[in-house]
Amino acid sequence: MALLLYADHLFDRASVAGDGNAKGDHLDTARQNPLYRAPEAPAVPQLPPELAYIWTWFTQLNQKRQCGMAVNALTSAEILAWQARHGVRFDPFEEAIVDRLDTLFIYHQHKKDK
Repeated sequence: MALLLYADHLFDRASVAGDGNAKGDHLDTARQNPLYRAPEAPAVPQLPPELAYIWTWFTQLNQKRQCGMAVNALTSAEILAWQARHGVRFDPFEEAIVDRLDTLFIYHQHKKDK
């Protein structure tokens, strides 16, 4: 699904490299070097316009995420509270996509780059 590819790309760029900085920051800095030659890469995934509203919902939910010693998954209570606050009711498709985005986000937060 294009939305998940888009999210995966953004989450990967935001994930922390070994030195504590975002991987995307390293790439952007490297591209500023006049000797940098970008490898052939697939096109950057684009946000599908018809699913942009779900991405907006997820980013709003993500800002309210509870974090302790590690980044935790969004809880049902957090999601229900967000829906009540915004007068939104997810249909099953939207709920499944938000859950998949959350799983993908958590994966990128916990993966260790070598």
